[in-house]
Amino acid sequence: MKQSVRVGLGVGGAVVILLIVWLVGRGSNGSTYPSINSPRPVLGGVEAKVLVEEFSDFQCPACGAAKIVVDDVIKTFGDRIRFIYKHYPLVTAHPYAFPAAQASECANDQGKFWEYYDKLFTNQNSLSESDLKAYAVELKLNTDNFNACLDSKAKRDIVRADMEEGNKRNLKGTPSFFINGEPLADWSTLKAAIQSKLLGQ
Repeated sequence: MKQSVRVGLGVGGAVVILLIVWLVGRGSNGSTYPSINSPRPVLGGVEAKVLVEEFSDFQCPACGAAKIVVDDVIKTFGDRIRFIYKHYPLVTAHPYAFPAAQASECANDQGKFWEYYDKLFTNQNSLSESDLKAYAVELKLNTDNFNACLDSKAKRDIVRADMEEGNKRNLKGTPSFFINGEPLADWSTLKAAIQSKLLGQ
């Protein structure tokens, strides 16, 4: 009898453990999403010798202004530079920035990061969860997959990793730019700073 009780408890314990593992792998509303390691999106030349990194926040007004400069830089220099956008949501000031960052990475899984990035900056004052999902519809993403990704918070570790990197680089705010690893003091001089780097090659 004692042996059968021990076996019963063992099976019951295993069921509880499996249940916990299953719940941990689900989002707060029960959504699940597979682990997808999509490459980080890059604009410009993948092998360009001038690397421009921006740490930014989709809800930050200054970042919205800086995007105009970035768009001009990409248009001007093309494949001569490599531009990478990194997430640094200022969560205490901008409550919608972290979810928006996650949503952009969900769009990245469907090859639409830059289109979604444009949509977020165009609509900086409309970044609620329903807005984020509406933009996925407008961009013709697979909305079932997108919503599962967003609801399960599948991309939060990517966003957090960027934030940790920003902290290690002693960021003072957003937007913050680096050219070949060197911090740029004033983002309004981005174009001139890139030109200087290109001339120095």
